[in-house]
Amino acid sequence: MLRQLREPKPEKLRVLMLGAASEGDLRVSREQALIRTAVERALHRDLVELDVHPAATTDHLLDGLTRFRPHVVHFSGHSDTDLIVFEQNLDEPHEGAIVTDRAFASAINATDNPPLLDLLNSCHSAAQIKNLVETVPFAIGMADEIGDSDAITYAARFYAAVADGQSVRAAHNLGRAAVELAGLPDHELPTLESAPDVDPSTTFLVKPPQ
Repeated sequence: MLRQLREPKPEKLRVLMLGAASEGDLRVSREQALIRTAVERALHRDLVELDVHPAATTDHLLDGLTRFRPHVVHFSGHSDTDLIVFEQNLDEPHEGAIVTDRAFASAINATDNPPLLDLLNSCHSAAQIKNLVETVPFAIGMADEIGDSDAITYAARFYAAVADGQSVRAAHNLGRAAVELAGLPDHELPTLESAPDVDPSTTFLVKPPQ
């Protein structure tokens, strides 16, 4: 029997966008800007709210979870199979703050209303998403090292599709299609994982009023 998920309406779909590139080697701000533009052009743009942090620390994560209460947590930056790299509260380029996948999942699960979706738009993060769906219904990660342009193209189209009223599955497939249509090599890397009691093809994060 499928789980009854909380509806994103009548409230807006809230997306917490966390970007971290402490050494300045990733185009995090460009990704966030293109996602914002994609949502603003979508059919149901008024039903999506973005909380954007281009130099995200772990405090931004925790404050965002409790104050913004997101339906979606999006991370873009560096990661590996078992860690995520946030920034530290420093003005100059620096080594990031390493957070284990277990610590990240624990933070996501610590609130009274955990998110519906975690999207880790970072290298090798697909290894983490099976554990994340023990906490949230849906998680997306990258199966290998992914290029900046591929990751940005996928994310912008994914959120455009979500804001156009497409299902989680369709938005994921459209994101991959956008990468392939652009002639980029990494269209198969974005990976969607679901908890066993939910169906991404029938789950809509944005629903216009009847």
